[in-house]
Amino acid sequence: EQRTIGLKVTNFGPIVEADIELRPLTVFVGPSNTGKSYLAILIYALHSLFAGYLDPSARLLSGHRAHSVPIESTDRLVEWIEGLPDGPDLDSLSATPQLPPDVGELVRAAIHSDDDPDLGGALRTRIARCFGVGTEIRQLVKAGRRGSQVIVSRCQVDSGSTAPSVEHTFAMRSGKSQSCEFTTLVSSDSDLQFPITAHTRRFISIAHAITRHPKNIEERGILEATRWADNLLPALSEMAIVNSAGPLSRPAYYLPADRTGVMHAHRTIVGATISRAASAGIVDAPNVPTLSGVMGDFLQELLEIGAQEHPATDDGDVRASALEQDVLGGEITVKRTEANYPTFFYRPAGLDRELPILTSSSMVSELAPVVLYLRHYLEPGDTLIIEEPESHLHPAMQAEFALHLVRLVHAGIRVIVTTHSEWVLDQFANLVRLAGLSEAERADVERAGLRGADAALSPDDVGFWLFKPNAKRRGSVVQELKVNPDEGGLLSGYDEVADEMYNTWVEIGNRIADRGAG
Repeated sequence: EQRTIGLKVTNFGPIVEADIELRPLTVFVGPSNTGKSYLAILIYALHSLFAGYLDPSARLLSGHRAHSVPIESTDRLVEWIEGLPDGPDLDSLSATPQLPPDVGELVRAAIHSDDDPDLGGALRTRIARCFGVGTEIRQLVKAGRRGSQVIVSRCQVDSGSTAPSVEHTFAMRSGKSQSCEFTTLVSSDSDLQFPITAHTRRFISIAHAITRHPKNIEERGILEATRWADNLLPALSEMAIVNSAGPLSRPAYYLPADRTGVMHAHRTIVGATISRAASAGIVDAPNVPTLSGVMGDFLQELLEIGAQEHPATDDGDVRASALEQDVLGGEITVKRTEANYPTFFYRPAGLDRELPILTSSSMVSELAPVVLYLRHYLEPGDTLIIEEPESHLHPAMQAEFALHLVRLVHAGIRVIVTTHSEWVLDQFANLVRLAGLSEAERADVERAGLRGADAALSPDDVGFWLFKPNAKRRGSVVQELKVNPDEGGLLSGYDEVADEMYNTWVEIGNRIADRGAG
C-alpha cells in the first residue's frame, strides 16, 4: 500500500517553495495568506486529474489513431491481454500484479517518448477550475516569477531507496501563451504494477470483448475501422500513470471554509447560479460571483446527498454516528422534497422533533457536512480535505473533533487539514506522543479517564507542515514540524502569540503597581 507520496511546488500563489510528503494525516499550519489553502486546492486538482480524467479504457474505444507502434509490439501486448483472466477470475491474480518485464519496457518507453499534451491541458483546466480563475491560470504563478512547477513523486513501496521511482512534472508559464507541460519519468528499476481496480477491470473487459469480436465492435462504429491494438500501448501508458500516482488516483472530497454559510444559503446560491446561467447571452446577468471549482463541487455533492446514487453505508454510518454523539449531541438528517431537493435537519438528543439546520447553532451547521460526507461519500482510500476544522467549535470540541479525524485515518481514510488552532495541533501531538506507549500502558491511560488511547498516531503516518513567511524570498517557504517532547507539542509559533499577550499583561500590571507605589 502506498502510504506517502512526495509533492514539490515552486512559485505557486504565495508559495515560493514547498517540498512535502502527503501522509495518511497531513496538517498545514501557519499564518494567514501563506498558501495553505492554495496547496490544499492544488492537491484536490491533482486528485481530479488522476482519479477522474484518466480513464484508460476510453483510449481503447476511441476512433483517434495513436502514434505508430511496431506490429510485433502490438502483437505481444494483445497476447498478454488475451492471457489475462476476465470477470470474477480476475480475483485469482494478486492485488497488485506486475506487468511482464517486456510489456513493462514497452510501457516505460511509451511514457518517456510521449510527453502527452492532453495531460498538461487537462491538469491546467482542472487547476484553473478549482481556483475559479477561468482561463487565466497565470494568475496562480507567483508574482514576478516566469513560471511555476509542480512535481509529484512516488517512491518504491517497501524499498530501502529514497529515490523516487516515478515523477510527474507539471510546469506552468506566466507569459502570454500560458503554456503548460506535463511529463512523466519512470526509473529503469521501477516495477510497473497493474493493480486490480475498477479501471483495470473495465480495461480488461473491453480489451477481451474487442479481441473476441473485433468485427462487431467496428461495425458499431466505435473504433472507426482503426486497429484497436494501436491504442493499446497508449492506454496502458495512461493506466501506468494513474497507478503511479498512488493515493492521488483515489477520489478526494474538499470541505471549504465557511461551511456554515454554505449550509445556510446553499439553496439561494444554487438558484442564483442557475438563474445567471439561464440568462447568459440574453440579458445582463445578475452580479453573482463565479464559484470556484471546490465550492461548486461541494454544492453539487450536497445536492446529491440522500439520492439513490449515494446511499448511506454501514461503516460510514458508524463513523458519522460517533461524531454526532461525541461532538454534536444530536443527529443530522436529510429529506428530499417533491422536487428532489435535499433539506437538512438537526435532531438534538432527547428531543422528538427536528430543527432546520438554518435555525441550529453554527457548530451544528459547520460539522453537518462532515457527518453527511462520512455517511454518503467517504470510503477507505479516499481523501478528505477539510479547511479550518476548528471553526465555530469550543476548544474542548476542537480537541474532540481532532480525535475523530485521527480515527478516520485509522479507518483508512486519508485526511488533509489546514488549521490555525493550537488546540487541534496539541491534540494531534498528544496522539503522536501516545504512540510511544505500549498497548498495556495505553490501556492504563484509558482507565485513568484520558480519551484517545484508541487513536495513537504513528509519527510516520502524520506530517505537520509550517507555512512560514520569508521576507527575503518574498513569499512563504514550507518546512516540516516535528513533535518536540522536550518543549511540548509542536513549535508552530502560536506559543509566541501567547507569550506576547502574557508579557503585555505583566507590563500593564507592573505599571499599575508602580503607579500605586508612587
